Amino acid sequence: MTEEQMKQMKSVAVVVLALSAVIYVYHYGRSIDQAYPNKTFSVDGEAKMETATNIATFTASVVTEGGKNVADVQKQNVDKMNTINAFLQEKGVEKKDLQTSQYSLTPRYTYFPCDGRSICPPAVISGYTLTQTLSVKVRNLESVGDILSGIVEKGANNVSGISFTVDDDTDAKQAARTEAIAKAKLKAEQIAKAGNFRIGKLVSLYEDSGVTPDAPTGYGGLGGVAIDAKSVAPVIEPGTAIGTVHMNLTYEIIN
Repeated sequence: MTEEQMKQMKSVAVVVLALSAVIYVYHYGRSIDQAYPNKTFSVDGEAKMETATNIATFTASVVTEGGKNVADVQKQNVDKMNTINAFLQEKGVEKKDLQTSQYSLTPRYTYFPCDGRSICPPAVISGYTLTQTLSVKVRNLESVGDILSGIVEKGANNVSGISFTVDDDTDAKQAARTEAIAKAKLKAEQIAKAGNFRIGKLVSLYEDSGVTPDAPTGYGGLGGVAIDAKSVAPVIEPGTAIGTVHMNLTYEIIN
């Protein structure tokens, strides 16, 4: 095969490849046009959902301030926390719903006066503070008030961050989703009538949903205040979790 023939064959191959690419792009473009219409419009609908909460969560801490003997500080703190843990399980709180979220041992320092005209004496450790925090999840809301007061009686000196959630909002969300889609469909029909066109196939559907609880009832941080826990069992109002489900529908326009 001569060099001239080789050049001709290469030229033919280039032309074939170019034609193949053009044909591919043409068919791909047609497939996209067929998959997603050129003329579309979008509508949205939303529906409120409200669900009774059935889980309470909060944190309970034992803060122990002691001297320089770390072992003594740890024993005092751990003994109280173990008592609280046992009390919670007696009240029906399962072990899977108890989680240690903090264990912090920090030194406390004593600082000496210093006039700045001489070398200042270094601060010395005067004792240690141990903070142990337990995250608690209570599934029986009727027992929340007694549990909150009971753990204070057992030694917790900081109880805070109470909030309420829904264990399963599947049914409520599905009902709201159905309502939101129905509203979006009705809006689409009204727009089509006003615009003098017909609604084609449903091209896409998008959901944007979220549930936000009511403002939580706080039990506050009790600090180190001495109280009669049995006489101050709080009345806890769990309220409801409220939210909105948003649905966005895109339809084909038929003239």
